[in-house]
Amino acid sequence: WQDAARRLEAENQALRGMLNFQPAPEARFVTARVIGDTGGAFVHSVILNAGADAGVLRGQAAVTGAGLIGRVTHVGSRSARVLLLTDINSHIPVLIESTRTRAILAGTNRSHPRLIHLPPGAQVSPGQRVVTSGHAGVFPARLPVGVVAAVSDAGITIQPFVEASRLEYVVVVNYGLDGVLKLPQK
Repeated sequence: WQDAARRLEAENQALRGMLNFQPAPEARFVTARVIGDTGGAFVHSVILNAGADAGVLRGQAAVTGAGLIGRVTHVGSRSARVLLLTDINSHIPVLIESTRTRAILAGTNRSHPRLIHLPPGAQVSPGQRVVTSGHAGVFPARLPVGVVAAVSDAGITIQPFVEASRLEYVVVVNYGLDGVLKLPQK
């Protein structure tokens, strides 16, 4: 309920300053079971038991009740691969929720991704919530991602809300967003 209240509060504040607001299209979703993971040191992804036959498309968001886990990168007729937030190839536009500071969440092939490309002088503290920004048109704004775990000279690390090693079920969501670059469907 706290996540829903925070999201609605931020949305209400943004909408008060706008006129002629056009709501986002209704999201469609497919719930799938995780049937495999790579388990390797170099690739952080999971395989789902739903694919194109169930309406899963490349680029769609993969979430749980706790938050974003990644995006669909490959789709077969009855299975799909989800690239997790922790994978080194994962880069997602995010915001630090309390300050609205933009950054990119970059996977590190470890359990804690990091924030990169923050504006100069950005103030970041442990415990601040990180959510998707909605920029680039890939994910909608305000999907929960995690919290700032540590701020040091080595960088800013994030503790994701979802622990990838405990995934059983994933919801693949079609938010009706095409993103900046249209991906060929495979």
